[in-house]
Amino acid sequence: MNYLRVSRTSTSRRTPYILLAAFGFLFLLTPLRAKEFWSDAGFFIDLPEGFSLAEGDGKTRFSFLDPTEGMEFDILSYDASRFQGAKALADESLKRLGSSGESENFAYEGREAVFAELSFKLGGAQKKGYAIFIAGRKTPEKGGAGADAKEANRPGEKSGATSPGSPPERHTALLAWTDETRLENYADFILSCLDCVSLDGAGLRSPGPLSQYILPWPAARNETRKVEFGGESFELPFSSDESEHVAGTAGREFRVLEAYGETEDLWKAAWARCYRMIFRESARRLDRLTLEIARLLPDDPTEAARRMLAWVQGFTYVRDTEGIDFVEPLVAAYEARGDCDSRAVVMAAVLERLGVDSILMLSRDYSHAMAAFDVPGGGQRFPFGGKEWLVAETTAKVGIGLVAAKQSDWKKWLGVDLGK
Repeated sequence: MNYLRVSRTSTSRRTPYILLAAFGFLFLLTPLRAKEFWSDAGFFIDLPEGFSLAEGDGKTRFSFLDPTEGMEFDILSYDASRFQGAKALADESLKRLGSSGESENFAYEGREAVFAELSFKLGGAQKKGYAIFIAGRKTPEKGGAGADAKEANRPGEKSGATSPGSPPERHTALLAWTDETRLENYADFILSCLDCVSLDGAGLRSPGPLSQYILPWPAARNETRKVEFGGESFELPFSSDESEHVAGTAGREFRVLEAYGETEDLWKAAWARCYRMIFRESARRLDRLTLEIARLLPDDPTEAARRMLAWVQGFTYVRDTEGIDFVEPLVAAYEARGDCDSRAVVMAAVLERLGVDSILMLSRDYSHAMAAFDVPGGGQRFPFGGKEWLVAETTAKVGIGLVAAKQSDWKKWLGVDLGK
C-alpha cells in the first residue's frame, strides 16, 4: 500500500490557492470549532475551512465538497444489523463503487476498522483516494482503549463504549477522493478529512481514525524519558516512533493551513483548526505524564495553573526553523524544550485533562502564542466565547495574568476553543 508515500510527497505549493480565495465567502460561515452533525448515532467533524455540505439526508448520509469542488468527502452511517463488521461493510462498499486497491484491517478506539485505497471510475473519469470503514462497537470496552486505561474519565466525558443492554453503535464509512490527476494536490486535505471525524465526544480528545491506522493506539513505548516537575523527577515510558508520528500529523496540518495563507481573513479559522487537530493528536498521549504531574498539583485550579506555567516557562527555548517551526507536544513535555505554541499546547492539554477549561491564544501580529484558563484570580483576561480567560505567558518568566504591554491588544489575538 502506498499511503505513506503519497502523504509524504504531497506538498502545499500545489494546492490551488487562487481557487480557495475565490470561494472565501464560504469560509466565513464556518465556526471555529468542531461541528456536530446529527445522525442516529451522532458524530463530530472538524473539516478544513470552506468545505460545504453538498448532499445528504441529514441522518445517515453526508457529502462534502471543497470550495473548488475538486474533491469530495463522504460520511455514511449504517444500521448495525446490516453488516457483520467493518470488513463486510468495506467489501460491499468497494464492490458497489467498482473500486480496486489494497485494504488493511486495524482498530479504531476499540472498534474493528478497515483502511482502503480507492480507485474507481465516475462519469468516465478515474477517481482515487482513501476510505476508512468502522464497525459499531457491540460490547463495552474492558479497561478502555487509552494508554492509561485504569484512569477514570474526567467528569462529563463519555467513554465511547456501548453500555450493557444499549443498542449497538452504527457502522460508519468515510470516503475521500478526487480525480486521479489531482490526488497529489489534494493528498493532505484528503488525509486530514479522514482524521477529523470523531464517532463520539470522547473521540475529540483521541487520535483520529487515520492516525490510529498509521500508528496503532495506544502506541508501544519502549524507551524512557526523565521528567522533572515541582522539585521531583520521574522516569516515564516514551516512544520516538510516536513522537515522529505526532510531528508528521502536525506537518500535514500546517501544510493544509498554508493553503489559506494568501487570503485576507480565511486563515483565522484555518489556523484555529490546525491547532485543534494538533491538540487532538497529542492530548491523550500526554495522559501518562498528567497522572504523575497531578500528584504534585494542588486542588486549587488557579494555583495548579501557576505551577504548570512555571514548569513550561523553564523549558529550553527551541524553534524548529528547518521544519514547520513547531516542536511537537510530546517532545516539548518529555524533553522540556519548545517554542511558545508547543508549551501552550502542553499546558492546556494537562490542565484540561484535570478539569480546567483551557484555550489557546494565537497572534499573527505578535508572532506569538499563549494559553488561557477559566480560573479565578487577578490579572489580564482575554475575552472569548462569553468568558474572561486568565492569560498565561509561556516563554517570559512572569506570573499568570501578566502579559507584555506591547502584546496586550486583544483585537490582535485569536482564541482557539480546543473542541474537547
